Amino acid sequence: MEFISHPWVNKNSIEKRSYQENLVQAALKGNTLCVLPTGLGKTSIAAMVAAERLKHNMNGKILFMAPTKPLVDQHRTSFARMLKIGESELKIVTGEDKPEQRSELYKKADVILATPQTIENDLKQGTLSLKNFSLCIFDEAHRCIGNYAYTYIAKVYINQCTDPLILALTASPGSELNKITMIKDNLFVKNVAIKTRDDPDVKPYVQEVKHEWIEVDLPIAMNSIKKYLDEMKNLRIKKLIGWKIIYQNVVSKSYLLKLQEELIRRKTGMSFAALRLVTEIIKIDHALLLLETQCLSSLNEFLMKIEEEAKAGKTKASQALVKEENWKASVRLTNELIKEGQEHPKLEKLKETVSSMLESNKYSRIIIFAQYRDTIAKIASSMKKIKNAAPVEFIGQAKKKGKGLSQKEQVQILNEFKMGFYNILCASQVAEEGLDIVETDAVIFYEPTPSAVRKIQRAGRTARTQVGRVIILLTKGTRDEAYHWASTRKEQRMKNTLYAMQRSNDINKFKDVRR
Repeated sequence: MEFISHPWVNKNSIEKRSYQENLVQAALKGNTLCVLPTGLGKTSIAAMVAAERLKHNMNGKILFMAPTKPLVDQHRTSFARMLKIGESELKIVTGEDKPEQRSELYKKADVILATPQTIENDLKQGTLSLKNFSLCIFDEAHRCIGNYAYTYIAKVYINQCTDPLILALTASPGSELNKITMIKDNLFVKNVAIKTRDDPDVKPYVQEVKHEWIEVDLPIAMNSIKKYLDEMKNLRIKKLIGWKIIYQNVVSKSYLLKLQEELIRRKTGMSFAALRLVTEIIKIDHALLLLETQCLSSLNEFLMKIEEEAKAGKTKASQALVKEENWKASVRLTNELIKEGQEHPKLEKLKETVSSMLESNKYSRIIIFAQYRDTIAKIASSMKKIKNAAPVEFIGQAKKKGKGLSQKEQVQILNEFKMGFYNILCASQVAEEGLDIVETDAVIFYEPTPSAVRKIQRAGRTARTQVGRVIILLTKGTRDEAYHWASTRKEQRMKNTLYAMQRSNDINKFKDVRR
């Protein structure tokens, strides 16, 4: 194995990889959006660009930002291992430090690692100036939309620094041209540098990924619940079409949420009546989503929540729903199925799949991704019944019914997963982004995601140093299928668009590439 040789890089700390060197050279030419799959060394690229900037200007400082403190800690550990920088010159800055302490850290350290919220606050308070920073690194750059702190920091940096350089890192900036353009504009990026697993200079460093799809049918009883809920939803849609509020039978959740906002702004009698129907449709549609793609336990939790809201008089929409016979029938049938021990067929297929893996190799490590915490809890409970299985829930901080993991607890679980105390990570979206998770033998999608960003991040958790499996569970004839094909199309569109940007590095010279 050959390693990078550089006056600012520790010996034998960064493997020499041609695709990384190509990305580093691109990043040194100007502000760059670097797109690279998870596990292929974005931090190594950042370290090499930082090393070159320190060589170019020894008085210049480096700022490396990441969305969460555990991720900042992770990058600090990597930089300490890779770069010839003393501990006193390589500092993490957090909101827990007093303002006067942060001010001193900014003055003394050569490399600052921090969350963007801390940096934004200190720029606004005048505690920090970015005038002498020769490089700003924005990790998970796909977050740089709207009012996210990265946007403000980039603007201040470009205005304050005499010789600025921005490196934006992400595994996936999204599939839409306007979003990619917004990220570029917000970070003052002119150049795009992308590498995928299919690039010739990347292929020697990645392993084969075996993609598998496991299809299940919705049982007759669950289809009966679906019919009750579909009838309720369709009646409301027909009424809204009759009122000329909407003009189509099929409506997405995002469309309904935007319509909600518009109706609130109108403030007329008709708009308030329509608003209640739209709110009811959103609730019914969520029940359908849980039924089709998650598990009966998750559906039951939601139905109970609506019943509780109705009893407490919290929302008129909930009160209207629980009065209807179709709703009552849905609640009754769901309860009966749960009492009989019935569940979504995905759960049984998941148990069979994981059991087979652990029978073949009891040392296998597996990540199971699911969207909702009730589903994750059910999955973890089911996995405990499998021989050689040691599952653990891995969820975010936001509390729900007392559930949630602090960032410290998240890091502890990942360390225990790495050491083998657990071999199945039942994870929410928090495991998709950034955090260094030990390589897994398989990644299982309990449900497909319609997001290209999330699909790429999930799949990137396997097949780094050994052949990996990506398994996707699909309920036939439901939105599972639509979500799967949507994310596949978006991923391909994203790659086409980014490669076109890389070729031209001028947004005005090409049009969005679509299939």
